Amino acid sequence: MRPPLALLAGATVALVAAAVLGEYDFDGWAVIGSGLLVGLFVAEAVVIVARGGSPLRAVTSAGLAAGALLWAGWTSTGHRLGTVSWKGWAAVVLAAVAAAVRARPTAAAQHTPPAPASAE
Repeated sequence: MRPPLALLAGATVALVAAAVLGEYDFDGWAVIGSGLLVGLFVAEAVVIVARGGSPLRAVTSAGLAAGALLWAGWTSTGHRLGTVSWKGWAAVVLAAVAAAVRARPTAAAQHTPPAPASAE
């Protein structure tokens, strides 16, 4: 039950981020910082609810974060993504990378054998 709730949590964070950031100019250094933060917040919501990262959660978090920034840019520019500067596009890529890195499985989790099932 946790994986679907984790994706729902990440989607909720992405939705709120897109709605808030869409109200501001999608240009400048602030949008790059916003991209980093959105990526980290989306992935953090997914990882906390799921209690760990996985390759699928990393890819999904990256897609949600990039989608949130694209939606914010689309709203901010009046539905003209062609007018977005390189900083806006860099923010989209940074959001995806930050989310993927944060939601990836850790090295310790990859090498830890599963716990034996309880006999009770």
